[in-house]
Amino acid sequence: MVNATAASGATRSLRIVGLVKKGNTMLGQSSGYMLLREAQSLLNRPFIINRIGVRLTDPYAAEPVAHALEQRYAYKAESWQERSSDFLALLVTRNVIMYAVVSAILLVASFGIYTAVSNSVADKRRDIAILRSIGFSQGDLQLVFVLEGLALAVAGVLLGWALGTGLMAILGSLRFPVSGEEQRVPLDRSTRQYLIAAIASLLSGTIAAWLPARKAARVDPVDILRGAI
Repeated sequence: MVNATAASGATRSLRIVGLVKKGNTMLGQSSGYMLLREAQSLLNRPFIINRIGVRLTDPYAAEPVAHALEQRYAYKAESWQERSSDFLALLVTRNVIMYAVVSAILLVASFGIYTAVSNSVADKRRDIAILRSIGFSQGDLQLVFVLEGLALAVAGVLLGWALGTGLMAILGSLRFPVSGEEQRVPLDRSTRQYLIAAIASLLSGTIAAWLPARKAARVDPVDILRGAI
């Protein structure tokens, strides 16, 4: 049993029929549910409802639906995004920091691909000159070295997928004490995240390979062959 007290001082004994775990400690410790007629009787407000909750199939449609309800019925309609704006702003800041770190890692990896292709261009100057002399165009040479950089990027993507999947499996299996309860870290393992990582890696790898490939395509075969004689 639990005693419920209204703001007017009226009290009523209620029987607890179940405990609900919401997954949010703050809400779980401060919220309770009771029959509507019991709440109206306790507050001495029969046939009065001061709040209506609307559950949507798509939670991200809450803002336009709230706006439409507010326009139609002239009552205040508040979406969960508006109610949790401070928390969402914190998540945005976290995402900015995360993507900045990931971008820095991609930049370092791009420099690695650039260095590998540049060294390949320097080592194969005579081969490049011979290819140019037998009819290879600048576009053909650029394609050869871009494909070399793209192959490195693809190998990195596959290795990154395998390593990332393993690390997420390990991290997802760990439990951390939060407010007296053992909870796991929520991880987004959707295909979308893998595709974003792959596209960003392939794009940065292609650009990093194209820069030295462009330089290799402009090599004058006559000067190189003369210098090798």
